[in-house]
Amino acid sequence: MSSQIDTLPPPLPWYDDRIKEIRSDSPSPWAPADNIPTPWDDDPAPSEYDTPQKIYDYLDTRVWRQDAAKKAASIIMYHCLRGLKSNALFIGPTGCGKTHTWRVLQKIFPDKITIVDGSNITQDGWHGNKKWADLLRFPAVMSGDSAVVVIDEADKMMMPKFSSHGENVAHSVQSEGLTLLEGTRVTIKDGPVVHEVDTSKISFVLCGAFSTKAHDIAAQANRRSIGFGAAKATGSVQPYDQSLTEQDLIDFGVMPEFLSRIQRIVGLEAMTAEDYFKMTEAPHGVLWQLQRQYGLEIHITPERRRELAEHAYVTGLGVRGMEGQIRQLIDDAIFADCERQFLEL
Repeated sequence: MSSQIDTLPPPLPWYDDRIKEIRSDSPSPWAPADNIPTPWDDDPAPSEYDTPQKIYDYLDTRVWRQDAAKKAASIIMYHCLRGLKSNALFIGPTGCGKTHTWRVLQKIFPDKITIVDGSNITQDGWHGNKKWADLLRFPAVMSGDSAVVVIDEADKMMMPKFSSHGENVAHSVQSEGLTLLEGTRVTIKDGPVVHEVDTSKISFVLCGAFSTKAHDIAAQANRRSIGFGAAKATGSVQPYDQSLTEQDLIDFGVMPEFLSRIQRIVGLEAMTAEDYFKMTEAPHGVLWQLQRQYGLEIHITPERRRELAEHAYVTGLGVRGMEGQIRQLIDDAIFADCERQFLEL
């Protein structure tokens, strides 16, 4: 294999931190060797991230754009390390990096961060096996340490849903979470062991797209633009061009009492086709990671990069969709010649 790969700078796995290597048990010639480093091998110990700026600098090399989210996550994490509570709401379209930001931090603070799915939280007495208290079944939480609980797909939990009796189930779910967000003591049974959890040490970060509201806001803005001397063409305002306000969230279905317990609302930007194009050509991005996983030197032409970027943008599949397309191209080439060490797409 060319030595070019070995001389490139350390990887920057902002596009998907969950995969370290593929087919590691395969005896095929292209399987990564055991001594190939993962993206996290050179990460300093958590104790070295003792200021918001150091935490931000770490995120900045691993999360594409989203400066406001990286700064917010850095200060929330810093507060957590000092035992302070800071609740936040991260809002942005699918694939923009809401949850990914916390997955990245989870790599250096694995004992402090847990990420859970909030789409299937139900109220007490209703069918479903996930209640608010179940979100606290995390070692750091049950041991009494400070922690960050990241609730993914939180907008699904807050979207109005009505029972056959006309009850807004989403409001009931939010009501049951009020005291946890505020800070209270909760009894958690873990088998025969009973833990008393103090949620005043737990920061809750809720991540959601709130896509229906974002699209409604864009549609309203475009309708208002008609008749004003064509200063703005109809359809020129896109979802998430305008940040969602507290009133927008209340109109969506978030209870004011619930929202008042959120100290920080963070808006994330939508990715553009140009963003995806730059991601493909970045020396630390998708291509670099795939080279290390497959043990191949891979070149992609600018034309193919542009095609991949446009597809990621138009379909809404984002970086993971783009990565999947590149993987398919690589796999097709490997099928034809599994001993190859260089590939141009």
